[in-house]
Amino acid sequence: MKKTLGKTIGAVILSAAFAVTGCNKEQVGTPVANNTNAPDQLQVIFNGLDTIPDILKVPKGNRLRKFGYATGFQIYQVQRSATDPNVFSWVNIAPAATLYDSADFTNQFANHFAGPTWEFTRGFNKGNKVVGTKLQGVTEDPGAISWLLLKAVDSLSSDSNKVTYIQRLYTAGGIAPTRGANEKHLGKLDSIPYTAIYFFYGARQ
Repeated sequence: MKKTLGKTIGAVILSAAFAVTGCNKEQVGTPVANNTNAPDQLQVIFNGLDTIPDILKVPKGNRLRKFGYATGFQIYQVQRSATDPNVFSWVNIAPAATLYDSADFTNQFANHFAGPTWEFTRGFNKGNKVVGTKLQGVTEDPGAISWLLLKAVDSLSSDSNKVTYIQRLYTAGGIAPTRGANEKHLGKLDSIPYTAIYFFYGARQ
């Protein structure tokens, strides 16, 4: 029951995302690293990994096993402050995204939902899920969600999961709404489109 709870919550949130998004939402453009031809694209990405902030770098003893292009939503909800009942804010409650092998968002290989959880449907780590916990975050663009370094939580991930660390880089969009956080809208959900590139690392063998 516990193993399927996160997936179930993610599915519910994903359904809510499409329900509240509506047809008038503008689609977020892909990160700069996506907008290149295939051979150059890989060079841009891997060169970029050498220049990301030090606090987002993966510890030695791990190697890059997989990366993928994500498109989806960051889900926010209006919540009341726990310390001041007169203060309301948009709180991020979950992602709802799909990961692909290709920059044009084809060849799906994983789903991303509450946890944060990544569930691999094919290829590396197929049939496994990994749940991450945030270690560090850096705001590279005030108009986009932050870049992150996350560590796999073994007790919440699949027994045979091979992922040790995850990076979320090259983000676009996904930031919280700037209006409507008040008592009238308490509990309201909004889904904000975003894209990112996720990098998955495993123990070096």
